[in-house]
Amino acid sequence: MGVKYFILMVACFIGNTILAQDKKICEEIVGIAVDGVNNRSTDELKRHLAPDFTCAGQTGTVAMTVMEQLVTQLNEHISDIREISERQENGTLTLVYDFNYSKRLGHKNATFVFDTNNRLQQMDLLSVQIKKINPKADFEVSAQDIISVPMEIRNGLIVVTAKLNGVERKFILDSGAPTLYLNSRYFANDSIVSISTAKSVNSTISGQDVIRVKSFDFRGIRIHDTDFVMSNLSHLLENEEIYGLIGYRPIKDYDWLFDYANKTLTLIKPDKTADYIGKMHWTTYELPLKMVSETLHIPCVKGKIGAAEVHLGIDCGASTNLLDAALFDELKNYLTDIAVSELTGASKQKASVQKAVVPSLVFGEKSFEHVATVFNDMSHLNAHMENKINGLIGYEILSRQKVLLSMESRKIIFIE
Repeated sequence: MGVKYFILMVACFIGNTILAQDKKICEEIVGIAVDGVNNRSTDELKRHLAPDFTCAGQTGTVAMTVMEQLVTQLNEHISDIREISERQENGTLTLVYDFNYSKRLGHKNATFVFDTNNRLQQMDLLSVQIKKINPKADFEVSAQDIISVPMEIRNGLIVVTAKLNGVERKFILDSGAPTLYLNSRYFANDSIVSISTAKSVNSTISGQDVIRVKSFDFRGIRIHDTDFVMSNLSHLLENEEIYGLIGYRPIKDYDWLFDYANKTLTLIKPDKTADYIGKMHWTTYELPLKMVSETLHIPCVKGKIGAAEVHLGIDCGASTNLLDAALFDELKNYLTDIAVSELTGASKQKASVQKAVVPSLVFGEKSFEHVATVFNDMSHLNAHMENKINGLIGYEILSRQKVLLSMESRKIIFIE
């Protein structure tokens, strides 16, 4: 009996040694996570994840997305860590630490769970609440058939006012943004992370926070108790208190009449547009529009630059005329005033770009002379489109005369 008992004990000891985690290796992986936060990189950490890795209660690709956002976009520095507890059960090793974030979060608990192969099975850096927003949340349509909206022009951007949670605030009107998008500078909400990706015409913005809006009222266009994405947009107009972007969905039920000379945006119910224009006795010129995709509500109009045919998206949030960098060499001999400039989008990233003046941009029989233009890579935008575009027009074209955009009728009307 003694020999059998000894053999059994040795077998159990060997088995437990094989299955037990190497704490030193696990601690090194925790150190890799700390370095990842401080350096905003998950490249090394990804090599140590278990196949069933979870983060913030999420699994699979969602867990990976949440981890990416926490590590790369937390914008924090972990200055010190201290182990709080260690627990081994059910084949896992759980290590809990106190992380000292030196910028704004202070001391927070972080939990790491390792499987028997020393792979990271679970990581919870913060007490995170995951929210999935509904990007197609509908706004209540105003009772008015025609809404006159005063607008200010700042650096080629349209600034309007709307009531957010009962207080009048300034917003940038940006038809290229999908919906209402808020400036996180004015909202203290560090514990909510969005797993959504918000796409605007000029950039793709990932890893934003989410905030619940109690009420939003843009000239009678309203929504209540709805979650929206937010990130820091202060760089767009640094000297203005801009609370966010008003995108496509709030104004989708109207035709849009831009009158920069009189600093007015008129929103018109589509079935009232013909009567409205008729009463004004304007001279008009119409061209057809097509949408770039079923999901991105960006209208596109065909034009010509020299001998080159171009398809251009229309975005009132584009303060600068934009053409794809792939066109630069083709148009180079036609352009004037070529130079290098910087372009900044909603993602806050700056890029060095070629800029030039297009001598003539023609839409049908309508011609625009001396159009200031920048050239930038548009592959990130075209990747999401069924109908590819060669550029974007905004302020440079829309500000030169009255322009009406009708999404329902799929036409652009130039008005003299």
